[in-house]
Amino acid sequence: MEKLLQWAVNNSDNSALAEQAAAIRRGEAQPDPKRYDPKVLEAILGKDDATRMKDAVACISDPEDTIENKEIALDNLELLIEGIDNARNIENMKLWPAIIKQLDHEAPEVRKGTAWVCGTAVQNNPEAQKAFMDNNGLEPLVKLLNDQDKAVRSKAQYAISGFLKHHQAGVEAFDKLNGFESLHDILKNCQDATMLRKVVFLYNSLVFDDAIGLTERLVKDGTLDDLEKVLVKYTKEKE
Repeated sequence: MEKLLQWAVNNSDNSALAEQAAAIRRGEAQPDPKRYDPKVLEAILGKDDATRMKDAVACISDPEDTIENKEIALDNLELLIEGIDNARNIENMKLWPAIIKQLDHEAPEVRKGTAWVCGTAVQNNPEAQKAFMDNNGLEPLVKLLNDQDKAVRSKAQYAISGFLKHHQAGVEAFDKLNGFESLHDILKNCQDATMLRKVVFLYNSLVFDDAIGLTERLVKDGTLDDLEKVLVKYTKEKE
């Protein structure tokens, strides 16, 4: 065992670490955490969530990295922040500015993945909702409602829905950015049933949780009339 530990200290190449980790998994060696090389422990146990989150954000922020790698990093990050504690830690780790910046990325794949990450982070998470707003994430997200790419628009709707749910301050901020006008435009002009359904469900949740007099406004500006038209149209099509 003494020789094994010394070997671990003196050797840090990936192949050697992999062999060392495999030996311990097979029960052929026993690690001593007090004396063991942290790199070997990382190879055995894997990186902790905080490190993986930082690595993912570093990848999407690197202008030299490939779009494919950024997509993978965003997928990994989205899985990590499904956990409410990890979503909260985005703010604690000061990662929001770097993430939000990617909402303006030239590649639609990155914009879509970033909106997905934002939406998952803020869903049912008041702390993350506030942190996202405090880091000025809402304005670039609202702009994505009019993105040329359909998949980007869809993920933007997903993110906005999670951001607004049970979040009065968020609803007010969304209103100031003319977000409801953008949603109304989707109702009037969009021909995609899936996207329209998402908008209808969003309005439904907002009306049931109305704390700013939204329902009255929707009547005055014709939104409820257009909602009715959408519902009638797609109900008839199903029949």
